[in-house]
Amino acid sequence: MFTRNKSRVAALTAVLVVIGSGVAVATQVGGHAAGSGGSAGSARAGAASTTSGPGAASAAAGSGATNAATTSAGGRHTSSAGDASSISAAGTAPQQVSYLGHSFTVPAGWSVVDLSKSPQTCVRFDVHALYLGTPSSEQKCGAQGSAAVEGAILVSPTHASAAASTTSATSATSSEDDPVEQRISATLPNAKIVASYGSDRASVVGILSAAGVPAPAVVRQATSSEVAAQVKSNLASTATAAATPTPGTPAALTQDFTGLGFDTCSAPTTDQMSAWRASPFGAVGFYFGGENRQCAQPNLTASWVSTEAAVGWHMMPLYIGSQVGTDGVANAAAQGKAEADDAVTQASAIGIGPGALLYYDMEENQYTAIDNSTVQTFLNAWTLELHAQGYESAVYGMETGAVGALNAAWGTITEPDVLDVDNANGLENDDPGADPSNHWQNHRVHQYIANINETYGGVTIQVDWDYFRTDPCGPTRTFYTVVQPQYMLACHTAVPTTSP
Repeated sequence: MFTRNKSRVAALTAVLVVIGSGVAVATQVGGHAAGSGGSAGSARAGAASTTSGPGAASAAAGSGATNAATTSAGGRHTSSAGDASSISAAGTAPQQVSYLGHSFTVPAGWSVVDLSKSPQTCVRFDVHALYLGTPSSEQKCGAQGSAAVEGAILVSPTHASAAASTTSATSATSSEDDPVEQRISATLPNAKIVASYGSDRASVVGILSAAGVPAPAVVRQATSSEVAAQVKSNLASTATAAATPTPGTPAALTQDFTGLGFDTCSAPTTDQMSAWRASPFGAVGFYFGGENRQCAQPNLTASWVSTEAAVGWHMMPLYIGSQVGTDGVANAAAQGKAEADDAVTQASAIGIGPGALLYYDMEENQYTAIDNSTVQTFLNAWTLELHAQGYESAVYGMETGAVGALNAAWGTITEPDVLDVDNANGLENDDPGADPSNHWQNHRVHQYIANINETYGGVTIQVDWDYFRTDPCGPTRTFYTVVQPQYMLACHTAVPTTSP
């Protein structure tokens, strides 16, 4: 998780993801490129070539690795196992890149990363980068970072393309825009494109249009009943459907854990999770959805969730969508509900069903009175809709942001079931000071250490530390005029779904 100061927030820009078939095609290379850290595949300064076929592009770049592409380069080569590393970086001119039979023109300053040469590079969407290849399960990512999502392009070949020659695609068969995830999906004859655009939709549509993608049709927001049907369908198609928790049943995804946990931007591999059984942690946090999710998730599948739950890990599914205070939340009630519906749809797709506790990561702080009112309305709608879909609600934030706003609204809105406090004070407790009236006693989580490298079982991961104090149910209390957290209900009491 991260804390983003308003003064540091840049406008959200594009995230492009291209997944398709074929092999690399190199376009023009020019300018200066310096090697760093023994990185393979350095583009030769002053070279200019257009090649195709397995290995041809990387040969032109002087590397010999397959599935490489080259660009008009006027910058540097870097290589890093953690954050987005670049194979080349542009100078001042736009870069034209041809790969898998498609051509894209990306702005100057974007890095170009060959994942076949840098498999541990984290595919992040908070940096301007063009990633070539398939994100590795061994990618090394830190915690959710300190920047807003920016333009990034991931181009990955299909399995069939490895032995196939590159073919040209001139038109898309479909293109649609999901305004909740702020994502455009398009299908080309030999490629799939997913573009996350933030506040820069016009620029993204322009890039896609130049690549031959038709104008996207806006997806209609599903009704609550349609979402419920989709959740049921998703769970039926996952291997974990039979093991998903039900309301009131203590399970890996519900309120039933006291102890330490960690969260990170990209879910670790099952081998890494096995190694970390030797750690002091008993819970793992991972980002499963939302327009501001920064990292690719090659490991996060229904199988992963089922496997890790079976060996005893408790889970903290994090959704990071619109950020009140920076993202221009115009209709807080509608957006809060829509993002809850999106969250349950995304969660159910990886086998997380009704009864699970889903966390909204609301990062912003230094709220104004207007921000407080907006976030209260937004999170009220988020929690109401999660409850209506049979899920439980948690909210992560700061005392000067969402946490403070929720405390101030007690008795006037539908409150989340768990409060998750962002306060890196190094104190291993549930941060009672953030909940002065003790509304969420025994239902608080505290992120108390941020962005630190930890090694257990020979595996190093950059994580945040979290202390959990959550119980599956609590004493019955007097209700206010609206629905209070579900933990206040006696065990096995029916879950209310609407406020009076």
